[in-house]
Amino acid sequence: MSSSSSTTPAKKNFRKSEDKYIRFSLLVIWSLLILFGFISLIQPGWLVDISLSGKISEASDYKTAGDILLKKGNYNAAAAQYIKAIKIQPDFNDAYGNLGISYTQLKRYDDAIKIFNYLLKNDAKNIYNNYYNLAEIYKQQGNIDAAIECYHKSAETNPHPIYSYQYLGELYLKLQNWNMAIETFKLALANKLTMENSYYGMLKSVELSSRDKPEILNAINLFLKSSIEPGHYDKAIFELALKRDREIAKTHNFLGYAFSMENNFREAEKNYLMALNIWPDFVEAKQNFKDLNNRIKS
Repeated sequence: MSSSSSTTPAKKNFRKSEDKYIRFSLLVIWSLLILFGFISLIQPGWLVDISLSGKISEASDYKTAGDILLKKGNYNAAAAQYIKAIKIQPDFNDAYGNLGISYTQLKRYDDAIKIFNYLLKNDAKNIYNNYYNLAEIYKQQGNIDAAIECYHKSAETNPHPIYSYQYLGELYLKLQNWNMAIETFKLALANKLTMENSYYGMLKSVELSSRDKPEILNAINLFLKSSIEPGHYDKAIFELALKRDREIAKTHNFLGYAFSMENNFREAEKNYLMALNIWPDFVEAKQNFKDLNNRIKS
């Protein structure tokens, strides 16, 4: 009897305690929900920073995946990753740029042109790359005038404009505008990778990427105004690189051809020999030099 009379109250007490625990838990949950709702409503700075950081990280992951696919030549899949990155981070200019390159490779030229024109307005740090990409698209479309204009603008804003001038000169050759071809190839050679051009090109690159940082701009301007001291650098490395640069050999070959078409045989011969000095097995330069000698003899 005694045992049965003591068991029932214990069960009732347990149930009451359990009910209280459940009610307390529900109260805590609802309080937390209300608190988080209030925090989301007022959007404090620390919450915005956490959210923004997470979005930037996620967008970067998508862009990285796109870059890997782009290098593999899987342009459709790469474009899909860049689009995901841009949806998360609408001002992700690097993702926009690579999306434009993907569209170019897919021959979706109109879409690519829209992207690079957008970047010209919103990405001042890479203006020369965007003009260069537009020039490449217009060239593939056969819009030579637009390509020439964009190569010019790319060269004018590029810290290392040698290739913009190089491809611009090739277009002038196609148009048989020998004088402009000569002038442009000369500009390409004037901007080749010398120690000085590399140094000042690096400074100009930093200048473009630091437009919103006055203290850096002031320092860069001082360096740009000062002269480089060759004694602090190994100039032989740059000179050796130039002697092996086949792109420079191609420029001399093109320049030689333009001079030959202007009947300036002396300058043509000089540039062909420079091309062959850099690249002795350069077949096209050999043939052009041979053709030049035949023209001189005839």
